[in-house]
Amino acid sequence: MSGSWKSRVRIFALACAVLLSACLKSTEPQPSLLQLSGSWNYTGVQTGPVRETLTGTLTISRESGTSFQGQLHLVGVNSQTELSRLLDGLVSGSESGDVIDFDADLEATPRRHVGQIVADTIAGTWYSSSDGAMSSGTFRVERETR
Repeated sequence: MSGSWKSRVRIFALACAVLLSACLKSTEPQPSLLQLSGSWNYTGVQTGPVRETLTGTLTISRESGTSFQGQLHLVGVNSQTELSRLLDGLVSGSESGDVIDFDADLEATPRRHVGQIVADTIAGTWYSSSDGAMSSGTFRVERETR
């Protein structure tokens, strides 16, 4: 083998190693930048299609970098009939600046929540759309005192 051919093979092997290592991404949880873990008191209103008051608990159980996961447990009370229903589901979301964006899988279609965080309070709006039907409302979560 000539010296230039060996050199080309080494360069090619090194390039392949660099490309392969760039494709590998750690699946390990990253240090949290959020500090959202714990229980939050949730209050809200569904404004359409049927007006409901919503109360319950948002629990953030896992954080990694700027993303988080948890569960949301709500009771929705119809403002006209006073009938209640339970809404439980998983939550996943992220933070960007002072904006919190998360989906709550409470029904067939996730409810997307977008709110602003100020100290120990997150307040904003949520919506869900399925087969042309849309539901929406407002929410507020406050960290439970430790």
